[in-house]
Amino acid sequence: MNIQKSIAFAAAVLITAAGMVGIINYTNAGASPTREAIPATTDVIQTLPTLHVFPTREQLRQLHDGQANANPANPDMPYYSFANDTTGV
Repeated sequence: MNIQKSIAFAAAVLITAAGMVGIINYTNAGASPTREAIPATTDVIQTLPTLHVFPTREQLRQLHDGQANANPANPDMPYYSFANDTTGV
C-alpha cells in the first residue's frame, strides 16, 4: 500500500468520525428538552397480591390417571383461568 492510499484511508476515517459526532450532537440537542421535561418519580408501583391456585385432590387424581396414556397434550390436566366462565373460554 502506498502512502497516498494510507492518507486517503485516514482522511476517510476522520471524515466518517466527524460525521458521526455531528449526528450524535444533533440527536442529543433534539432530545435534551424531552429528557429534561420528564420528571423522575419515586412513587411505589402498586402490585396485586400473590394468588396461589392449587388443584383439588380429584383433579390431581384425574391428572395421574390420564398420565398412563403418556399424551403430552393431556386435556385432563387442570388448567386455571381467570376468564369469565359464562363466555365458555
